[in-house]
Amino acid sequence: MVKDKSAPVMVTRYMLVAMIALGSCLAQTAETGQRVYTFEKEIQRRVRMQYLLYLPAAYGSLDGPWPLILYLHGGMGRGDDIERVMWYPVPKMLIENDTFPFIVVTPQCPAGEMWTDTEALIALLDEIVSEYSVDPNRVYLMGYSMGAHGAWYLAYKHPDRFAAVAPMSGMTNVWWASRIKDIPVSAFHGAQDTLVPVSETQDMVKALEREGGNVRVRIDPERGHCPPSQKEHEEVFEWFLEQSRTRSTSR
Repeated sequence: MVKDKSAPVMVTRYMLVAMIALGSCLAQTAETGQRVYTFEKEIQRRVRMQYLLYLPAAYGSLDGPWPLILYLHGGMGRGDDIERVMWYPVPKMLIENDTFPFIVVTPQCPAGEMWTDTEALIALLDEIVSEYSVDPNRVYLMGYSMGAHGAWYLAYKHPDRFAAVAPMSGMTNVWWASRIKDIPVSAFHGAQDTLVPVSETQDMVKALEREGGNVRVRIDPERGHCPPSQKEHEEVFEWFLEQSRTRSTSR
């Protein structure tokens, strides 16, 4: 019996033709040109940041829950040396003050970043709220310079989390106003600021007013790019205590 040596070759050819035909068929199902698609996938990542936590001396002995301030520092405080954060007004005020009526969280922005990682900030806030006696309706947001821009942005991204926000001398985006309008705002800026123009705050205040927002502003005609005085900070703290997510009071 003579074997047909051509048979295996014929099978291979048929398989190749079938594969080509199948590939051609699959290729025809893909739509060419530019089209809109949606990518959705749950991802996880690890974040790390140092932070200062202030608890009043009366914490634990007085009934809670306590109001909380999340304070975002300016650009010079970035890095991994927490001492760089200590010269900013709020943490500096708390060094020898054990009667301040708030819990205060002051995270340190990692080097090369600028408070755009709102997921990390909210995750930190969630952890503090869960571990300490915090009133979720009296969580306040405050920031200076780069931290003020971060405060505007965080309020825009999570308007339901804060009872009031106090940005000081920071960049803004007027397109955020429609989402911030329901949060009481106390803004500050120096008219002589050459680093961040005062128009940044003025334009945002106007945008919030057009939206019917609860906003007050202090423009210091003699101030450059520097934070408000301790007295001016204390006025903001008193105003914070009048604000709650369950009520809206004076401007």
